[in-house]
Amino acid sequence: MSKEVENVLTNGLHAGYAGGKPENVTRGTVDGKVSHIKQVGSIYHDEWFVGTRVGGGQELVVFGDQKFTRLYAGGTPDTKALESLGITTKDVSRYLKSKILELGNETRLFQDCTPEPDGYWQYAYRIATNSKSIGLTTAMESIHYQTTPVHLHAFILSPIK
Repeated sequence: MSKEVENVLTNGLHAGYAGGKPENVTRGTVDGKVSHIKQVGSIYHDEWFVGTRVGGGQELVVFGDQKFTRLYAGGTPDTKALESLGITTKDVSRYLKSKILELGNETRLFQDCTPEPDGYWQYAYRIATNSKSIGLTTAMESIHYQTTPVHLHAFILSPIK
């Protein structure tokens, strides 16, 4: 994948989910959120469907004649498990958004990313598989709080050809 497509994925995520005002969308009968970022030469489209704590979505990118998709699913444990740690789903979401903004192209792409812990919090993104001949990459994103997993997202990244 080109650096330009990586930048569209990262910048779109920053302008949408992590830093923007997503709009409401319905796919079938499921309500969700959407970010659609159109810039000169590129389009970033992200739709996600999450109840109160678990779900998934898909990002689509067009840059010139290149097309790419990144799918993701997962979420947080039930609220009682988080309450026992003294945190909420909103705390986890705020931390995730802060790491997405901080790490930029260092995460959610094609390399492992494990920054230093932030007190009790630890973010990580680890590549599970990477097939260069197909262009398929799978990865797992995690957030631990006091060594307890409080967020897991599985990712599938693939060109559209």
